[in-house]
Amino acid sequence: MLTALVCLVLVAATIAIHYEVLRFTSNNLTHLRVPPRMRIIIMLTAALVSHLAHCLLYAVAFLWLERLGGFGSIDGPVGHDLGDAFYFSVTSYTTLGIGDLIPTGAIRIIAGVSALNGLVMVGWTASMTYLYMEKFWHLKGRRPRKKR
Repeated sequence: MLTALVCLVLVAATIAIHYEVLRFTSNNLTHLRVPPRMRIIIMLTAALVSHLAHCLLYAVAFLWLERLGGFGSIDGPVGHDLGDAFYFSVTSYTTLGIGDLIPTGAIRIIAGVSALNGLVMVGWTASMTYLYMEKFWHLKGRRPRKKR
């Protein structure tokens, strides 16, 4: 039951973080006096920072549950510090799943939810990227073609 609650809180937190980052970026991006290409770079950088925050959130949850006890652990050839938990979180969130670190116990469920959560969040970022490219693609900033 606690595992399901942790999953729900993590998913809700990542949605809130991503929503706020994309909303803040969207509200402020149109007022910047920068070329269209730079707007896309800023938007994607903000989205990437949001994804990294999600991974950090999951990493902290993994460490907290390990130290709390009774939820399993992340086993592998390396230690159990924030860097290892973050690495495991990134490989789970991105569904890369290298396999050098292996979740046990209830942490396996949270790692699976992390992968599903990451898939949805990356899809959200892709759709926002499309909307921004559609919005800014036609703006000035391109060099006109010379007539022959």
